[in-house]
Parts: sequence; structure tokens; C-alpha cells
Amino acid sequence: MRRFALLLCSAVLVPILPAIGQTAPPRIPGIVMAGLTAYQNNGLEAAFASWLKGSPFRGTKDAMAQASLLETIQARYGNYRGVEPIFVRDISPSTRVFYLVLDFDNGPVFAKFLLYGADQHWIVASLQFDTNPDAILPPTVG
Repeated sequence: MRRFALLLCSAVLVPILPAIGQTAPPRIPGIVMAGLTAYQNNGLEAAFASWLKGSPFRGTKDAMAQASLLETIQARYGNYRGVEPIFVRDISPSTRVFYLVLDFDNGPVFAKFLLYGADQHWIVASLQFDTNPDAILPPTVG
């Protein structure tokens, strides 16, 4: 009887074990997605206006440098086509870092968004773009 119970349990559990270790890609936060939608529909300036609404990063030299960098990348890589989430790192309940890859006609662009707030009220505290994944992704990812 024990063998039958063991066989029955293994027949039920073994097919679902691979699914247990798999994780779904992180959901892209609304503020990030809104900027990406604005980028696709209305261009780079609209994207940065959306991403940096209410942000202390808005209007800084670093923000302008990132906008200029993304404009340069777009000139080389072609049009923005879509996005793929990579990884999210929760630093605290109110702070998280979100990593993603932007798909362009001629290659990927890696992005990092530092988000502050909670739930539906996140703001972008900073953002960064690069064509080199090592410049964006933490050493343990990728």
C-alpha cells in the first residue's frame, strides 16, 4: 500500500515540479509603461515628460543626459518596437529598481528605473539607458 501511495504522489507531483521553480516576468509598473506608451505614440520628449512627472530627477543634468543618450541610441538603432521586463529588485517597501530591455529595430537597449513610492503612486527617482547590459544590470542578473 505504501508503494502505491508513493507511486501515486510521484505521478501527481513530478509533472508540476518544473513549474514550481519558474517565475513569471515582473509586471511593468504603470509609470514606466505610461512613458513607454508615450514614447511609442508621441516620441522621446513625451516619454520623459511622463516618466519624470512629479520626480525630483526632472530637469536635472542627469535626466537631460539620459534623454540625449536615448536620442543618440535611437538614431543608431532605429525605432522603438517594444519592451521586455528583465528583473525587479525590491530594496524596501517604498523603493524598487526595475530593469528592462527596450527592443529597437537594430538592437536592444537596456534600462534601469529607480522607483519610489508605493502601489499606483510610484515616481521615477532616476533612470538610466545603455546598449551595454553590463552598464545597467546588476552582476547577478543576465
